[in-house]
Amino acid sequence: MRDKQKDELTWKVCPATLHPWKGVCAWVVIIGVGLVIVGTDLILGLVALVFMIASLATFIFPSTFTIDGEGLLAKYPIRKKYYTWKQVRRAKFFDDACYLFTRKKSSFAESRMAVIFGDQQKKISMAIKSHLREDVAT
Repeated sequence: MRDKQKDELTWKVCPATLHPWKGVCAWVVIIGVGLVIVGTDLILGLVALVFMIASLATFIFPSTFTIDGEGLLAKYPIRKKYYTWKQVRRAKFFDDACYLFTRKKSSFAESRMAVIFGDQQKKISMAIKSHLREDVAT
């Protein structure tokens, strides 16, 4: 097995601040559509506004991630997700993020966790890779 890091690594990242123009566009669409719908029907407009904010919450609000020897904890704005390293069966790494999966092969029923690197891509991806077991597909 690879050498495991024993220290805890915690970081907070907000994708909208990493991509300011996309963040501004997201808020403009949310507020614009919300105002248009509120102008015709107040209750429907407020429900639509809450729905759009909730569906984009991971992008427009900060998320906190913690890596330790036991697993990875993701605290998203609306929910929390925790995977132990034993649960992770597959990992896909990209430039800005990685996805951890609980199944070895792709399936519609599989659970996944998005881990956003922020400005510490190299450090975080190395920390995750150091905790993954040898049989985890990457």
